[in-house]
Amino acid sequence: MGAMNYHEALKSNNILKTILVICIILIVSVWVIYRPLDWPLVKETAFCLLSLILIYAIQFILWTKEKILISDQQKKNVAFGLCFGLFWTIEISINNIIRPGLPFRDLIDNIFWAFIAISILVTAAYYAFNSNMIVEGIKSGFWSGLASGAVACLTALLMIVFGMKFILLDPLNIKEWSDLKESSGYSGMSVYFAYQTFAGALGHLFVLGIVMGVILGTIGGLFGKIGRRLLS
Repeated sequence: MGAMNYHEALKSNNILKTILVICIILIVSVWVIYRPLDWPLVKETAFCLLSLILIYAIQFILWTKEKILISDQQKKNVAFGLCFGLFWTIEISINNIIRPGLPFRDLIDNIFWAFIAISILVTAAYYAFNSNMIVEGIKSGFWSGLASGAVACLTALLMIVFGMKFILLDPLNIKEWSDLKESSGYSGMSVYFAYQTFAGALGHLFVLGIVMGVILGTIGGLFGKIGRRLLS
């Protein structure tokens, strides 16, 4: 890859790295702002620390292995993933700002999840078909899943730090806190939902992002490989 193409390829990856840096800052902010009664030596501290280590590990790989990892396909997969992640942003915003009731909220969640999953699957199948290699589908699923999960994680963390008032106005959350406040062990509703949302943020990054991306990438890779053989 020439120098000009390499610098062009850096754009989507720089966006991803910036998102992860902001996530690290927001995680520290959540830990400082929403303090349980026995803070700082509590399970929430361990949870925050573990998430910081994992995100830093991703950052370390992106920074130190950049010239090895970046290719035109990788750049495009990250760009696709960033776009897919915007749909997670819309879904999270609908749930916390518009706040539809059940079962409509579950239906919305499932529609957005299905759209993102199918998009990652189709993208992986496309690259596997073009290359005739399953591994290219897996790579596609990983990068697009990671990028989409990072956008979702950033959105949820921003909601915790700057949009807690929206979370606290949700009728479903109010009812949940009313049922659990005596036994939750948390000092207030905001602390409880800060860490509930925090768990969701990390779940979007690592489970619905990386893990789901690799699984869909593998399936898409198989579809692409089989399709290529059938048409050969």
